[in-house]
Amino acid sequence: MTTVAPFTEESRVAVFPFSRQDGGEEEVVVGRPEAGVFLALPRDAVEVLDDLAAGRTVAEARDLYHQRHGETPDLAEFLELLAEKGFVRPRDDEPGAAETGFLPQVPVRKYHFENLPEGVARFFFGRAALCVYALVIASGLWVALRHPSLVPGRGSLYFERFRTPKILTVIGFSFVTLFFHEMSHLLAARATGVKSRLGISHRLWMLVAETDLTGLWAVAKRRRYLPLLAGPLTDLATSSAILLCLEAQSRGWIGLPPLAVELLRAVFFAYVLQLVWQLFFFLRTDLYYVIATWFDCKNLLGDTETFLKNRLARIVPSIQTVDQSYIPASERRMIRVYAVVWLLGRAVALFLLFSVTLPLTFTYLTNIVKALSGGWQADTVAFLDALTMMILSTALFAVGMGLWMRSLIRQWKPRALAKQIPS
Repeated sequence: MTTVAPFTEESRVAVFPFSRQDGGEEEVVVGRPEAGVFLALPRDAVEVLDDLAAGRTVAEARDLYHQRHGETPDLAEFLELLAEKGFVRPRDDEPGAAETGFLPQVPVRKYHFENLPEGVARFFFGRAALCVYALVIASGLWVALRHPSLVPGRGSLYFERFRTPKILTVIGFSFVTLFFHEMSHLLAARATGVKSRLGISHRLWMLVAETDLTGLWAVAKRRRYLPLLAGPLTDLATSSAILLCLEAQSRGWIGLPPLAVELLRAVFFAYVLQLVWQLFFFLRTDLYYVIATWFDCKNLLGDTETFLKNRLARIVPSIQTVDQSYIPASERRMIRVYAVVWLLGRAVALFLLFSVTLPLTFTYLTNIVKALSGGWQADTVAFLDALTMMILSTALFAVGMGLWMRSLIRQWKPRALAKQIPS
């Protein structure tokens, strides 16, 4: 465990090199990209950090702050936080610095595909590639508008016979498409010079893959949008390509086996659900991060949920309110607007739950129960099919639920002096 060294009035502080980007009207985002740590600091706090980096003592930095702003800050907690996050440490020549037990370096983060050249990444997300993606997406939209009967509906995810092998095939395709989605984020980020990580997480009780794009805070805001939108862009292009294949099949330009058509229709609708998922603004989806970036909000979702709880506390006195006065005024205005978007996202989720998920689940459960009730002797293939599907579904649900329950016991403690930006 790291022990933070005390900083006295006469201490000189070693400041590690850090990136800085404008974080809005009142804040600057400082970071150590190699460690994946970023903080949102008030602009006057960054002035103090620069003064310390210039070799001034803690007392001298405090005096300069007083001259500029007419106030005398308490730097103890501020320096403690910066030391904990690996931005500062006592200078090696400070008396007793070696005996403090302070670890001068935060662990360097390991990133995936670190050796991937930026040129290769720009090949997939350069102007030429983006033009190709746009052309495919436009063609897919044209087919959908001209021939809406070709667009698969929710029924494409239901299989009458041999459910398990077909569903496993669709799940296999989904894993591949999910990898392409997350790899697109990584490639687009790499094209901007930012390294990232792939991982497995969850949204509520559902397992998801995700790419950690925290390093985007180290680049200008205008360069963050493509990496954030790269996943949905790939989904749109791929689903459009599937629709073009179905169009070519219907016109007799290509010949696809019935099983291939059935699976393509199922994968297409899975893509549709994945794209609609982006509208779940009560979760940290790709579109959520685009909105948060556009309005310079560091923790828009968490702050919005706190805002809604504070509003609910007016009706339910037992709910404890949280002070949000430390949040910049521009972000507080956006939080009020996003609260409405958050509620609309919940409405979209409920609509999909009752219009797609529950009916499809009920249909499958009915047929599974029917097959299991018939017994092994009645239809061996149907019985094994139903049993395998039940075990598979339960296992995936159990893993996702376990991750969700574990996350519920974690508590987030906000800091007023500086906010750590979530991944």
